[in-house]
Amino acid sequence: MRTVLVAPVVLLLASAAACGGSDAKPSPVHTAANGTVFNNADAAFATDLLKQRAEELSLVDLTVGREVSPGFSAFADQAREVRSTDVQTVTLWLTDWDRTVPETVRDHANAHEGTGGHHDLEKLTGSAFEEAWVKAFLEELEDTDAIAEREQTAGKFSEAIDLAESTEASVDDESDQLEDGFGSATP
Repeated sequence: MRTVLVAPVVLLLASAAACGGSDAKPSPVHTAANGTVFNNADAAFATDLLKQRAEELSLVDLTVGREVSPGFSAFADQAREVRSTDVQTVTLWLTDWDRTVPETVRDHANAHEGTGGHHDLEKLTGSAFEEAWVKAFLEELEDTDAIAEREQTAGKFSEAIDLAESTEASVDDESDQLEDGFGSATP
């Protein structure tokens, strides 16, 4: 009789242990007033991408009114367009989700040394400016890539995941463009 009772108990304990899984807790899911379903990772992605794109735009702003090479100018114009669209998109999401839209470096708040201190860059001209600008922009792209990767891993909102995927692809493309010569171009 003991043997018969032990087998079901062992099976029950084994089943319970198998259900335990990891200690990682999934991010809570929220539903916005408009019906959008998102999680905390999506909100963090939107917030982080907004701040990051603003930092990149602050670098792009430094190109305005400067004599730069045509390829460099075309790159900066395209970068401005992409980042402006992303800022509008994630700002709308944060508003729809009743989340705080953070101030950014473009609001002259929350500046960090990476882009908050462009003073050295502002003093440069010609190819020296382009080379220093490319280096700074590549560093920003690394941060953007990390933000996009986190969303793809932990996000729930399909539009945010899609944006993260396209952001990661554009970061790769932009990095390649910059590394292929904009930094060494002369006006």
